[in-house]
Amino acid sequence: MLKSLKSSTLSEFVDAKTSAAIFRIFIAFFMIYLHGFGKVMNVLSGFGDDFQFLNFLGLGPEISFTLAALAEGVFAFFILIGFWTRLSSLILIINMAVAIFMFHIPRGDAFGDFEIAALYLLAFVIIFLMGPGKFAVDK
Repeated sequence: MLKSLKSSTLSEFVDAKTSAAIFRIFIAFFMIYLHGFGKVMNVLSGFGDDFQFLNFLGLGPEISFTLAALAEGVFAFFILIGFWTRLSSLILIINMAVAIFMFHIPRGDAFGDFEIAALYLLAFVIIFLMGPGKFAVDK
């Protein structure tokens, strides 16, 4: 046991597919719980007169918000269960890149929300590269 804890080789401790699955499940769960669920509920309940959101590509704030809700709710759920994992993570990579480069950086967020969006971006890049791992619907 102690030898496996000191090892620098991941396969001596746990296989990479299990690690990828654990990472995928936790990242997707937190995306849904902290971001996606609220956005999806807002879309389903309708938009108020004073609704404001980033108007990406001139589509309107409601459509832009709906696309973000779709990415952070539905496609994050797909990642959670391991369904279309690479496609779903690519959609979330684009979503996080838009959040960072079109909202957080122009607004001047050096830390806080920018930091979280950057970490999610990195996490979804890793999921895209590693794939779903074990315990995935795609398997």
